[in-house]
Amino acid sequence: MSTSSVRPPAPLKVSGDVATNWERFKSEYDNYEISTDLVDRDMKKCAAVFLACPGPAAHTVFRTFKFDNEEDRADIEKIKQAFDKHWLGGVNVTYERYVFHQRIQQPGETIQGFVSDFRKLAKSCAFEQRGDSLICDKIIIGSRNDPTRRRLLQQKNVSMGDAIDTYDMCRCRC
Repeated sequence: MSTSSVRPPAPLKVSGDVATNWERFKSEYDNYEISTDLVDRDMKKCAAVFLACPGPAAHTVFRTFKFDNEEDRADIEKIKQAFDKHWLGGVNVTYERYVFHQRIQQPGETIQGFVSDFRKLAKSCAFEQRGDSLICDKIIIGSRNDPTRRRLLQQKNVSMGDAIDTYDMCRCRC
């Protein structure tokens, strides 16, 4: 999809219920990021596009953030976490992980929708590099498809791609 046909989210309103405004902005930006194919782009570019969207008041707030190292200023996830902490008072990682681990596949839910939701949930869980591995585990644990689960449990070192492909194949044959 052409990026020119997709409008970025409206600037963040930094008055009134700022926490709700931030959640709205973040959700709209996530959709914008996906629809403009920014998701798998260079981290620095994603961060620059993200910082161009919320408007000057939010950018002024961004300039006050302290990061562990200078590279974090160009890491979109670190930037979002800093805004979360500023606008929401920080993320309760324990609760976010609880929500992540309680998630199971809903009746009629596709494997793609299931995985997509896990990716969103994992963002606030501070899993670092283990995120994809934990999502893969949750795909196997939380799936409603027992024959596919059994097949995956018999394999060694199942990647998230392997799990998704196996569920897709089984959906056609099982």
